[in-house]
Amino acid sequence: MVGKRNLLLLLVLSFLFSPLFSAVVPVVDMSLMGIFNYKPSTESFHQLMGMDLKISLPSPNSGNVRGEVVLKATYPSGTLTLDDIVHKAYLRARFPSFRLTAGKTRLSWGDGMLFNAGDVLYGSSSTSVSLTQAELRDKTDWMAALNYPLGFFSFFETILIPSTSGRIEDAGFGFRFYTNVGETKVEAGFATTDAGVRKHKPYVSLQGNIGADWYLSSSVELDRQFTASTSDLLVTGGLFHSLYFPGDRTLTLRLEFLSRPLQSWAFTGQEDANCTLLLYPELVYSPSTSLSLRLRTILSPLDLSMNTTVGASWSVFEGFSLVGYLSAPFGQSSDLFNWEGDQRIALGVGASWIY
Repeated sequence: MVGKRNLLLLLVLSFLFSPLFSAVVPVVDMSLMGIFNYKPSTESFHQLMGMDLKISLPSPNSGNVRGEVVLKATYPSGTLTLDDIVHKAYLRARFPSFRLTAGKTRLSWGDGMLFNAGDVLYGSSSTSVSLTQAELRDKTDWMAALNYPLGFFSFFETILIPSTSGRIEDAGFGFRFYTNVGETKVEAGFATTDAGVRKHKPYVSLQGNIGADWYLSSSVELDRQFTASTSDLLVTGGLFHSLYFPGDRTLTLRLEFLSRPLQSWAFTGQEDANCTLLLYPELVYSPSTSLSLRLRTILSPLDLSMNTTVGASWSVFEGFSLVGYLSAPFGQSSDLFNWEGDQRIALGVGASWIY
């Protein structure tokens, strides 16, 4: 019942916002999925019908001011607030000497699809993600950011994140510098946030091409006294490459890693918050323009456990696709991924429609 109320609130909000965007066409992204899962710890089967609904209201792609409102809801779900449903609500204004971004959105600092040490604003190190979703990291936040161009490929950016407590001393802020050195992108910055405890996070990120795209980021999390533990130094990186074959066939390869190099490298059970090494291989093969096959895995080499998802998407009509996936963890009880607790083997079959 709570999930149905959330979906109803989403539809009401979209109706209220639509007059403000009467000059544009809303984009609706709806997914319906029948999910069957098995919980090994209790040897029980479960079945449910899930729906993801996203309504995007973008401004016209012209002029000095642009913006977008994105509303999202999921059924079934827990209790959602209005802030959860309003996924994005922002504007970008272009002034002669700088650019302003204000509202709820996401700024992409650093590089990495799943693991990104340069993402000091939101954090991209947890394995608690669904490998079935198209965008693995999509957390947004309220902010105001100023971007100052320093050249054709360089800029300086500052950001202010308002506090949820209302106290100015709890506000977050940060800055980054972005430029190119030869064929290499160089990015460095700093952010400080307060989610109960004040944290300071400097980072540096590099990106280039050696036939395949490569990227490397590093950050450290410091406490209020600017000290850190062995688990607070984070290094991530990856390789990405696409291969094209006759007959509109494509093969996309990605390999990312996450390391806390000061942690123990012993072959033992790992924990999500301080694991020493993680790998993320991804393979996407498209035998035609309408069919896509995907393999995603999070691998913990030091305890030989993994979480794997195999998926397929068939674009039957324009904007309409049939989708399916099979997801399962593999590991022993002391490993990062295992068949204990709430982890499940899941099979999903459904359809998605964008119009």
